[in-house]
Amino acid sequence: MLSKYEWEENRSSEHIIYCFADGTTKVITMEDYLREHPEHTAEDFKRIKQLSDEMYRTDYHADQRYSNWKADEDFDHAAALLASMEELPLDRVIRLEHWRTARQAAHQLLRSGRLTPVQRRRFIAYFIHGKSIAEITQIEGIRKQSTSKCILRLTERLRQFA
Repeated sequence: MLSKYEWEENRSSEHIIYCFADGTTKVITMEDYLREHPEHTAEDFKRIKQLSDEMYRTDYHADQRYSNWKADEDFDHAAALLASMEELPLDRVIRLEHWRTARQAAHQLLRSGRLTPVQRRRFIAYFIHGKSIAEITQIEGIRKQSTSKCILRLTERLRQFA
């Protein structure tokens, strides 16, 4: 597969550069070409150089298209192997058990009397109503950092009850 480096190197050079599959290169200068082909002119070499550049460009773009097609094909194959998004019965039971445990912990924390009115309000907004830290910050008119610290502390307290 032709790399962009090889295409750029050939295009920006005054010489014709051949890059072989084994990684070797061969550089043909105008002088070398005219020495081996005295019947040709510098114009002939320039036309061959233009053709060489065009071939490199065509090969490079063909390789890129193949590479993109191959990546799409590989992705499609991998996507087909992925499990469906259907939840397995055991996963559902585990998720429901986690949800039940989290609800019990939240209920205990709210009933414990350990939260200030501000903490209680933010706890309910974040954990029960699902508001983001940015939304709570905007509603209460405070700094985002204050809300983040409060939610972090509430999360730690919630873990104590879980």
